[in-house]
Amino acid sequence: MPQITLEYTEGLQLDVRLTLLALNQALVDTGLFQPGDIKSRAVRREQWLTGLEAGTAPFVHLQLAILTGRDLPARQRLSAAILPVLQAQVNGPVGTQLCVEVREMDKDSYAKTIL
Repeated sequence: MPQITLEYTEGLQLDVRLTLLALNQALVDTGLFQPGDIKSRAVRREQWLTGLEAGTAPFVHLQLAILTGRDLPARQRLSAAILPVLQAQVNGPVGTQLCVEVREMDKDSYAKTIL
């Protein structure tokens, strides 16, 4: 059930489809998830600020949402598994920031159905 949302700005060299595929594979490789359970998407941000200046440093922010129940070491392993994928896939100017956020979604209130 993990869900990846990859936000990225202009000014980067990034093959979005290959990056999402590599990220999904990295999650499968952790042994924590089945391939068919992983959902990933990317959103390009055309306007952003870095501090008080408009768009001076490009960035990629990856949010990985997982259901509650995994301990901190497991969440840290997930971050450690996917940050190197971003480093391998993203090319940008000096100062480009890559970050990973692992967020928990409440298992008790999460709802899902398959049509």
